[in-house]
Amino acid sequence: MLSITNNYITNKREKYRHHLSNTLLIIYFLVIFEGVLRKWVLPGFSSAIYFIKDPIVIYALIVSLRFGFFSKNLISTYFIFVAAVFFIVVTAFLLANPEAFIIYGYGLRNYLLYFPLVFIASKVLKLDDVYRFARLTLYTAIPICLLVFLQYTSGPEAFINKGIGDDDFIFMIAEGVVRPYGTFTFTSGHVLYVSACFAFLVAAIFEKQMYTAIFSKNHILFIVTGIAVAVMLFLTGSRSIYAYAAITLLMACLVAITKKSRRNISALAFLAVALTSSVLVFLTTDSYELLVERNQSAIRSEGSPIVRAFSSLYTFTNSYESSPLWGHGIGSGTNAASAILRSSREQGAGFLLAEDEWSRIVLEMGFPVGMIYIFFRVLLLCWLFLKSVNTLKKHSNGIPLILLGFLAPILFNGVMTMQGTTLAFGVLFSCLVLAACKNPKKNSKIQTDN
Repeated sequence: MLSITNNYITNKREKYRHHLSNTLLIIYFLVIFEGVLRKWVLPGFSSAIYFIKDPIVIYALIVSLRFGFFSKNLISTYFIFVAAVFFIVVTAFLLANPEAFIIYGYGLRNYLLYFPLVFIASKVLKLDDVYRFARLTLYTAIPICLLVFLQYTSGPEAFINKGIGDDDFIFMIAEGVVRPYGTFTFTSGHVLYVSACFAFLVAAIFEKQMYTAIFSKNHILFIVTGIAVAVMLFLTGSRSIYAYAAITLLMACLVAITKKSRRNISALAFLAVALTSSVLVFLTTDSYELLVERNQSAIRSEGSPIVRAFSSLYTFTNSYESSPLWGHGIGSGTNAASAILRSSREQGAGFLLAEDEWSRIVLEMGFPVGMIYIFFRVLLLCWLFLKSVNTLKKHSNGIPLILLGFLAPILFNGVMTMQGTTLAFGVLFSCLVLAACKNPKKNSKIQTDN
């Protein structure tokens, strides 16, 4: 009788584990395609559609609590501490300024709502689920590449380049040439999507099991997908996308050096040839000249991209004296706050508090609480890195480390507290790195902790 009861409980947990893994996949699907609804299908409901993922996230968290899918470890314990501190501070904000409850609620959502998904990933997701996410990402790359090409070759007035609103600002690479958004409502979302495609593609090249799971030994599909990703990468007009690709390749080199197998060395050689060939082709196109022109223009107006990237690591210290001890209020530096506090004529006039993530966190929450949150993100990244390295050494599995190459800049100081797409990519890929760390030999079992 006891055995029957245990089997029933085990089967029920497995059923809900699979259900939750599908739920996370649905959230990821919406991250990629909600922009289609917001821009072209139901633009009048754009703001409501933006929050379409939130009820699903809350549902996933409730089910996870009910069936005990939350992992208990140092990182999750620290996050609970962060959440407790935030609720105390936000309560004080509300008592002092109750009319700003919408801004504070939105800020709380950006800081805290999505991150608990990371702590259910180790019990909910398996390596097979990583393959499912990879298939969704790479299979959609081909049609999205066609969309991007049409956007790139069409003018800014074309319907296909329409923003959320009729008067929405369209970013340009050069005069008459738009920066393609793909299915997203802003260029940063498309950059993250293409970078994720590149990371999955590199991981598949290095890991035979992943390659087979995605392409089923269909080499033509692999080649077409690779071309699609390369075309999107070169047409984005973004400079940051090359930083994502470089860090991903750096992690791939680390995998090849650490585990000097014949496949890893061959994969590294194949990547070198493929990338060199792609770059040589790109150098002969008008797109390269336009990218050079945009880069020179950006340097004149914004300065060196390398200097800007590194300055975001210390600029936040300048906010120590200018920020109130407990900050200006959670969410007060977001686009939502800008929409509420500014008139229509002032929209697009710049950032309310700061452009870079760490400065905005400190200005919103104050230096003490802001640093507590920044430390959580850095701690989570270090934990994922150590787990990924350990997985590579123990199981010769380089997938986590390669995916971490894409994730690291987002989790470290990407604008997760301001842009919903960046937040979703950062949290979901943290989940995937954890899932990829599982021993493939135990892939069929539910691991009870992490």
